[in-house]
Amino acid sequence: MLQNLLFSVNMILPLFVLLGLGCFLTHKGMFSEDYIARTTNLVYYVMLPAKLFLDICNVDLGVAFEPRYMAVTVVGVLIQFVLAWLCGNALCPDKSKQSAFSHACFRGNFAYLGMALLQNIYNSESVPATAVILALVLPLYNIQGVILMTVKEGEGGIHMGKILKGILKNPMVLAILAGLPFAYFHIELPFVVTKSLNYLQVATSTMALLVVGASIKLDVIQSNLKMLLRVSGVKLIIMPAIWGVLAVAAGLAPEQIVTLTVVGGMPAAVNVYIITDKMGGDGSMACGAVVVTHLASLFTMTGIVFILRSAGLI
Repeated sequence: MLQNLLFSVNMILPLFVLLGLGCFLTHKGMFSEDYIARTTNLVYYVMLPAKLFLDICNVDLGVAFEPRYMAVTVVGVLIQFVLAWLCGNALCPDKSKQSAFSHACFRGNFAYLGMALLQNIYNSESVPATAVILALVLPLYNIQGVILMTVKEGEGGIHMGKILKGILKNPMVLAILAGLPFAYFHIELPFVVTKSLNYLQVATSTMALLVVGASIKLDVIQSNLKMLLRVSGVKLIIMPAIWGVLAVAAGLAPEQIVTLTVVGGMPAAVNVYIITDKMGGDGSMACGAVVVTHLASLFTMTGIVFILRSAGLI
């Protein structure tokens, strides 16, 4: 048991050292708001797509996009969304905060934090099971987020064409689509391309964790602390339990079970704050949810990895 606990702590702590470093450097004035915004754009539009493209080029599509795994993933996303909506209505009496509450309960920080954790667990820059998450879950998060905010905040009709256009312009989706022909036809990339992309791949997780840490603002917690603790309970405990049970019941492979459980256990993504604030929701509540869930996830993610390790899935 002690060995499993040490393994779990060792998988999680390096991530939070970098998150803490990003927060500390911002506090010391080394990271300005403009620098954080520009670096976030660099990670989102260049580094992460480059990593995903290289990952997809080298992936076994039969393993990464196995139909049963894809089906369980889609079902899990839908269950999570409905549950998050219901929890917002039931656990958040203040209707002006419900959209932020629900949004934080289902939209997790997988692209930046989850992928880094899985790379630590499997000691690899590429984890095949993550391809489905990036191709299906993240676009569905975008659709669900717009639907939730439109209905809750009365922003008018839901324009699915506009939503789908936005998804198809997403750099991560484009990177995955660009890499699929290379994987399917087993086309080998030139050395100079592979080496250049490898440099970006190695740096991606580091930069992503630093900018997430730099975006954490500790002064937004106090006014909504009670609601934020409820959000954390739903997002960090209930959601990964549902994903894990669903994956085990479907008889998925260990890597797929671990990946889906990690998806469920991720803290609220920074996009929760951005989209909630832009679409008329309670921005302070959403920002607080991002901060508190990230802080609490140090303990919950360690517990999740410990359980998965003890169950022989890692």
